[in-house]
Amino acid sequence: MVHEQSKQLEPIERAEVLNELSIAATGVNRKASGEWAVEMYDLATNRMNRPEKWEQMTCAAQRKNALTVLSFTDPAGAAQRFFDLEPSAGHLPDEDPRVDLSRHLFVRLWEKDAQPSLPLIRRLSDFTAKTGEYPYAAMGTLIPEVARVNRREARTLFAEAVRHMRDEPRIHRTLGAYVNFLRGSWPTAARKQRREAVKAGVLRVEQTVHDGERTGGRFYFEYYASRDRVRLEGEAIARIYELLPFVDEADAMLGKQLRDRYPRLKDLEVGPVDKIPWRAGVFAAPGRDTPELVQRAFDRHHLMFLKAWAQEDANRAAAIALAVKDQTVRETALALVLPSYARVNQSQAEAWQAELARYATQSGPSLEFLVALSEADFRSGYAEDARRLARQAWKRGVTQLNGKTGVESLGELQKLEDICGHYWFGDESWYAEMSRIPDAAARLKLLASYTRGAVRSRDGYQEPT
Repeated sequence: MVHEQSKQLEPIERAEVLNELSIAATGVNRKASGEWAVEMYDLATNRMNRPEKWEQMTCAAQRKNALTVLSFTDPAGAAQRFFDLEPSAGHLPDEDPRVDLSRHLFVRLWEKDAQPSLPLIRRLSDFTAKTGEYPYAAMGTLIPEVARVNRREARTLFAEAVRHMRDEPRIHRTLGAYVNFLRGSWPTAARKQRREAVKAGVLRVEQTVHDGERTGGRFYFEYYASRDRVRLEGEAIARIYELLPFVDEADAMLGKQLRDRYPRLKDLEVGPVDKIPWRAGVFAAPGRDTPELVQRAFDRHHLMFLKAWAQEDANRAAAIALAVKDQTVRETALALVLPSYARVNQSQAEAWQAELARYATQSGPSLEFLVALSEADFRSGYAEDARRLARQAWKRGVTQLNGKTGVESLGELQKLEDICGHYWFGDESWYAEMSRIPDAAARLKLLASYTRGAVRSRDGYQEPT
C-alpha cells in the first residue's frame, strides 16, 4: 500500500520512502527490497543534472543509499552500478559518499565469491581513489577476512591502501577513515608495513591539515578514555593523537618525536589499537568559539552516540550525561543511557526514571527528549508509560510539523514510528493517527518507518550502519 501510494509523490520524497521500504523488506521480501532499491536509484539518477546544489547532493546521497541496500540482496548488481557514480561536487572536498557504500558492498562481494571477487574490489577502489577518497574503512574490514585464506594477498592490499595515502585527492574525511583502516587491518600487516603506514599517516596530517584555514574557525575534539576526558584544540593534534596507539607499537622513536613536537600529548592516556575510542568533534565558526558555546555544542553532539556508548560502558556513558548543564539536553542524555545503566545499577536507574517521568509532565521537554524516554521505557519494560509518552510525543511533533521546525520534527516522528513499530505494532488507533496526517509525503514516510520498526527483529533483516 505505501509503495503504491508513494508513486504520487515528488521524486525526491518518493526516494526517501523507498529507502525505508527497501530496508524493511530485507527481512520479509528480498526480491522486493532489491526492486525498490533499484527504483530509488533510478529516481535519483534522473535528477542528477538539476541546477540546485542541495538537490545534487541529495540525489548523490540517495544513489549511494540505494546501492547500499541493493548490496544486501544483489551485490553484483550494486557493483555494476557503482561505476556510474561520480563524486558529488556538493560533498567534495569534505567527503565522498561512495566510500560509505563500499563499506557494505566489499564485504558482501567477498562473502559471495571470496578470492575471485578481489579484482573487482580493486577496480572499485581505484575508481573512487582517482576522483575522491580511497575506501579505507571498507578495506580495513575486508583485509582481515582475506587474511584468513591468503595472508600474502591481504598484505598486498594493505600496501596498496597505504600507497594511496600519499597520492589521492585531498578529501577531508580521509584521515578519520585511515585510522579505522589501520584498526581493522593492523593484525594482518608485517612490522615493516606498520612502520610505513604510520609514517604515511603522520606525513599526511602534517602536510595537509591547517586548522581553520578555509573558514577561520576552529575544530575541537574530545576523547573519553577510561580515566580521563581529553579535549584537544585543532584537527592536526587530534589526528596525531588518534594515530599514536599505532605509532607506539610500530615505531617508538617516532612516538617520542611526536610527543616532543606536540607537548600537549606527552602525558595523555593512549588506548589500545584494537579499540575504537569514544570521540566527539565540533567546529566553532569565528565568534562562536567561546568555552560556553563549544561545551554546549559538545553536549548536543554526545546525543548521537550515548545510546551506543552506554551499551559498551554504562557507567562511563552516564558520567558524560550527568555532566551536561543544560537541563533539556541532560534529561535527553540520561534517557538514552537509562536502559543500559539499569543493568549495572537498578536502584539508581529507577530513581532517574522517576526524575525523567516528572520532567516529562512539565512544559519544557523537547520532542527529542520525549522520543528518547519513550524508547527507554519500552526497552526497560515500562510499556504503559512508554505508550503514554509516545502519544505525548506524537501530539507535540504533529503540532510542530507545519512550523519552523517541521523538518526536524518529521525526523523525530519517524524515529518514534520506528520505535513504536518495533515495540507496539498493531494498535489500530495509533495507525489511524498516522493515516490522518494531511501531507502525503510526511504520512508515507511515517508509515514506512513504522513498517521498518515492525520487521526489525525478523531473520534476514539488514540495515546500513
